[in-house]
Amino acid sequence: MKQSLKNILSLLFFIISFVCLFVLIQTKHIWGNVYIEQILINLADGVLQASNKLLLGYAISAVLGIVSAIAFSLFIKQNKYLVLISSFCLAFCLYQIGIFSYIFHKTVYTKLYEQEYIYPQNLTYTFSNQKRNLIVIYLESIEENYAISPNLSSNLIPHIYAHMKTHLSFEGFRQLKHQDFTAAAMVESLCAVPYKHSILKGHTGYQNYLANLVCYPEILEQNGYQTVFIKGADIDFAKANLFFSSHGFQTVMGKTELEQKYPAYPLKENKGAFSGYSDEALYEMVKLELLNLNKSNKPFALGFITLDTHTPDYHLGKSCTGTPFNKEDVVRCADTLLANFLDWLKEQPFYSDTTVFVLGDHIETGNNSLYPKEKNRKIVNFVLNPSPVFPEKPHTAFTTLDIAPTVLNALGISFGQNGFGLGRSLLQEKQTLLEKMGYKLETELMKSSKIYDSFETVKINTEPSYHLYAPFGLELSTTAEISRFATYSNKILDAVFLSELSFSLPETSANSLSLSLKYKIMLASKNKRSIKVVANGQIVDTLVVTNKDIQPLSKTIAIPTNLLNQNKLLLNFEDEEPLAYSLPIGILSLKLNP
Repeated sequence: MKQSLKNILSLLFFIISFVCLFVLIQTKHIWGNVYIEQILINLADGVLQASNKLLLGYAISAVLGIVSAIAFSLFIKQNKYLVLISSFCLAFCLYQIGIFSYIFHKTVYTKLYEQEYIYPQNLTYTFSNQKRNLIVIYLESIEENYAISPNLSSNLIPHIYAHMKTHLSFEGFRQLKHQDFTAAAMVESLCAVPYKHSILKGHTGYQNYLANLVCYPEILEQNGYQTVFIKGADIDFAKANLFFSSHGFQTVMGKTELEQKYPAYPLKENKGAFSGYSDEALYEMVKLELLNLNKSNKPFALGFITLDTHTPDYHLGKSCTGTPFNKEDVVRCADTLLANFLDWLKEQPFYSDTTVFVLGDHIETGNNSLYPKEKNRKIVNFVLNPSPVFPEKPHTAFTTLDIAPTVLNALGISFGQNGFGLGRSLLQEKQTLLEKMGYKLETELMKSSKIYDSFETVKINTEPSYHLYAPFGLELSTTAEISRFATYSNKILDAVFLSELSFSLPETSANSLSLSLKYKIMLASKNKRSIKVVANGQIVDTLVVTNKDIQPLSKTIAIPTNLLNQNKLLLNFEDEEPLAYSLPIGILSLKLNP
């Protein structure tokens, strides 16, 4: 009986190791060299659910692994050899995905953030008198080598390359190990920090990720911009909707939201890669969105990402000639669609007041099948209508970390240190971190950091200067927005448990501040509960709720300005129960008015 159990366990171990080996082969075939962080992020984000082709490919690989293991095991008579081969296969797989390097770097802390990170919330932003509109176009997997590779018979992106040669374009757009997938490109280009996964923290996707970080769309939103992000596929994939909405984008739309808003473009008739909208339809809906935004007298910032060139679901647009699923034809089509969109854009009345930033999100994952041996691959980028305030400065190497400060400068916005997060503006002379450190930067970014941990934990710096500047009229309408101002916060269901909110306020001659709250207090086993609202150490009101109240409730509290200390406001919420450590209050909105 014991021998039979050993045989079964040895065979099971052998099968598992072969399945891992075949899945690794399939992964490398599709994605090239991948690393454990990228695997964990994509598994947590449900990448296999995004494409039936991907799911089928991995299912076939698993079956082949099982069949091969069983067939091979017939020739191995001793369990110790099965275990030995299994151990070797698993160790090889783990080595190939960088698990040993990942574990090592998780135990080593970098000083990079202490030495180089520039807190965006501590900067003073100066806008030009006429605020410029912004359009950021992320081109899926489009690299400069499509134009210049000697292994191609022709330039696949003639329009893009022409713009790179005739408009502002930055040399040396490099990709580091952790920057080779879209989620990383989004976080890094918007927030100027890497996108990392922590097994111990167990976060999945963006949902509780970097809640305490300040990204450049938040700066624009705080200064009167209409902010929109559009994606042709599911916007909740990788919890992108939660990340974008909590970091400055007022409107976030994916395929479901687009179909609801623009029914003239039904998804069924305009389907592209990964069961999302085709890039053709996406561009048309972006045009409509831009026309709507232009109706307001406020500046706008709109970002969107294409998808039809994403491996392995290449999609050829209806208006393009060529062979479906042929990579060269799909890339040519992407170039043509962008050119047509830019031609339309240049005819619009708002174009002269609009800066357009075009960039690839990353190079194609793995070794590009069109030129598999090329190593020196660079990402496309160019800028139309940059502000003349900051002329181009020569740079030799940069990464997606440097996009955020460069976008702000391209809009004519100055902010003192010429850096934002770990990014350095390419329109300033200050070296980028890649220029300064070389590829040592890659190693340092892989290490752990206490400052980085503070971006995603509920505990943040208690100094008000580290909190995002809160002007009069600020309204916080999501739990993520509220948590950014909290010394301690925790989200359970739809309620935010918090103890203190911290704000920096401008000079004011008003006699009082008006604090408007919508809230609901959890009564638990009690029939009545009281919460004291304390402003800079003085009780200004008490929130009382009984089990007869219909919640949520609304209340406006007047806070005398003489309570403000150096234009800082600390709001504490004190529970009457001595064992309560924080306020169990679900705040829907918070507004400060003079």
